[in-house]
Amino acid sequence: MRVNRALVHSTVVVSLLLTFTRDASACSCASPGPPCQNALQVDAVFVGTVQSISPLPEDGPPLRPGEYRIPRTLRVEFVAVVAFRGIQGPAMSVLTAGSGPACGYEFKQGKRYLVYATRTKDGTSLVTGICSRTRRLEDAGEDIRFLQTLTDAGPAGARLSGTIDHWERDLGTGQPRQYGPVADVLITAQRPGNAFEVSTDAQGRYELTLPPGKYDITAVPPAGFSTRYLRQTIELTDVRACAVVNFGMRFDGRIAGVVWSDAGEPVEGAHVEVMAVERVGGAGHIETLREASGAGGAFEFIEVPPGRYVVGVDLTRRMDSKVIYPTTFYPDTPDPKRATVIQIDGGEAHQGLFLTVPPARRSYRLTGAAVFEDGSPASGATVSLQDGTATWRQVAVGIKAESDGTFSFLVHEGLSYVAHASYWDESKRKQLTGSTGPIVVTGDTAPFNLVISSPR
Repeated sequence: MRVNRALVHSTVVVSLLLTFTRDASACSCASPGPPCQNALQVDAVFVGTVQSISPLPEDGPPLRPGEYRIPRTLRVEFVAVVAFRGIQGPAMSVLTAGSGPACGYEFKQGKRYLVYATRTKDGTSLVTGICSRTRRLEDAGEDIRFLQTLTDAGPAGARLSGTIDHWERDLGTGQPRQYGPVADVLITAQRPGNAFEVSTDAQGRYELTLPPGKYDITAVPPAGFSTRYLRQTIELTDVRACAVVNFGMRFDGRIAGVVWSDAGEPVEGAHVEVMAVERVGGAGHIETLREASGAGGAFEFIEVPPGRYVVGVDLTRRMDSKVIYPTTFYPDTPDPKRATVIQIDGGEAHQGLFLTVPPARRSYRLTGAAVFEDGSPASGATVSLQDGTATWRQVAVGIKAESDGTFSFLVHEGLSYVAHASYWDESKRKQLTGSTGPIVVTGDTAPFNLVISSPR
């Protein structure tokens, strides 16, 4: 990445303030687990002091005066190395990404670290990052105590442990809701010729001692819970190894039914939605469950969390290239013909719902031309359509305007649309934009100009 030096001073302050948040949101990785798990999964573990940190050379466009390139990969050289596994020698070199959002570990010259590293595919280099258990030596007491046992004979078997928790999505707030640990869940660890079982205690915890090997771990939930995502495969390579396998359970509430037309025919491809009652009419419709009706107009939602919901057809969505239905899904008081209010408790199933939609709207072609402020055509501009009553919802994906700036969309009578255009002006290095609407479609809707200009 090329950076102008004049921006560095102001940018550094902001980036330091935002480092933790950006790392957490941009670099997503699973927990490496405890030392007894991670130490036997990586290729090398050692303690060392950082002697130097240098960027690897990378190809890229020539730098202009006043610019420098933020390195994508750093080489970290360690001295005074104490190896625990996978390497030998008093010095070691490790690669890491050049930034936290790219999962790079921020080493400091002269500091001493415990490093967990894996080999690159070609086997020539070791790599580490913030997703590993790599840490400052002063924070690695638990790790060192385990690593010092690797020369011992070890325990009678490897250890599998974990916790089973119950959580749900709250569709009213958009936030997860924790119900706590789940007791008496049967955990099985199976491999060819062997099966081991244990049940969770009152705190939802379990533990098994197993011979080394590869196992399929399965949690068998109580009635009313979903069985999805309750299986995992692990490999215990050594009697000193361990694995932590946690599962999150959720209720398997279900809502099922059929979408019918006014003529009594099943409607396939209708966009059925489930929304928390408190979110009806809310901007953005947070955590709405959506799916399209299938053969015979049938639909079914699974794993619906406890709550009170409106169920209906989102009639603002295009159902195919020719048909769309009126926008009547989210009235203040749901119309029982088009929406149904349902109370779901833990793991309940509501089936046999019938949702009726009115006749389809007539379709037309909405045509226009993307032009600049001087009236010249904006050839190649990207034009899209948004719902005129809720501009956060795109109803037609972007298309490229023709050489004369013209464009065309299939639209439907009585609905309103906002046309939006964008154009990258390479000579000015600027993004130009423009929008028009809402436009309510009738049979007399005329072609229009969509003017693109610089942001004001």
